[in-house]
Amino acid sequence: MIRILKIVLFALTFIFCISKPGFTIDESEAIKYIENVGQQAINILKTPIDNLEKRELLFEKMLNNNFDKKLIHRAVLGKAARGASKEQLIRFGEAFNKHIVKVYASQLGVYSNQLFIIDKAYKKGKKDTIVSSHIEHETAPPLRIDWRLRNRGQGTKIIDIAIEGVSLLATKRADFGASIKKGGLHALIIDLETKNAQNN
Repeated sequence: MIRILKIVLFALTFIFCISKPGFTIDESEAIKYIENVGQQAINILKTPIDNLEKRELLFEKMLNNNFDKKLIHRAVLGKAARGASKEQLIRFGEAFNKHIVKVYASQLGVYSNQLFIIDKAYKKGKKDTIVSSHIEHETAPPLRIDWRLRNRGQGTKIIDIAIEGVSLLATKRADFGASIKKGGLHALIIDLETKNAQNN
């Protein structure tokens, strides 16, 4: 019996060791991933600011392909996600995605010889890999951007961006947290949907 138990434990350990690397992100892989995302961002910047519809389409494509949206939605909602219904989470997710696309597609500047440079990549805890980068501009100080990557079994995805040390998740969680505390999740969803409709 003890021998059988040892064999089972050995088999489980072997399976775990084989499967674990599939959920980790190598530093060189992370750098290549963000280099590709950076090129997508440059393509958005190269799109004229008055062609907002194309900018939004490009940004939406980048968001859908490279970001772990479900994880981001729950992280942004914080404790409010625990008591939310499935329908509320779906509705919030759709409103949040549109909100992010509209805000950033319109607020991003235009391309004027900016250089997107990867500085380094390193592990952060057991799950994440951080890729540090910066944007160089001829007439402005370098802009530091840190990308947090995680693979939850569906490939490498971005779960957060920190610009000059300020986390997108933390900022949105603070903003939305105040709204949820005041009027609840339903009120936040209505507010986002209303703003999205006004910006059409």
